[in-house]
Amino acid sequence: VVNEGDWVAVTYYNEGLMVHPMHLHEFPQLVTAQDGFPLESPYWVDTLLVAPGQRYTVMFQATQKGTWVYHCHILNHAEKATGMFGMVTAVVVQ
Repeated sequence: VVNEGDWVAVTYYNEGLMVHPMHLHEFPQLVTAQDGFPLESPYWVDTLLVAPGQRYTVMFQATQKGTWVYHCHILNHAEKATGMFGMVTAVVVQ
């Protein structure tokens, strides 16, 4: 849960053996660091592919109130016939 207007930092760690394209609804992600090192030229993404062994830090600004889905874009990592599970959560902006 964050407040409208907040900047939020998230660090992805992929300790598994599969890639995970990470996507946040509504807000673009600013990639600011890779493997713990700040990037000289941060860049914006809609979906960030995080490969095994990689670590990325991203930031986003919560500019719109609501509940926004945050998930791996490989859908069988986040949903099945009975509903959502696994690599999915929500960002609540109040």
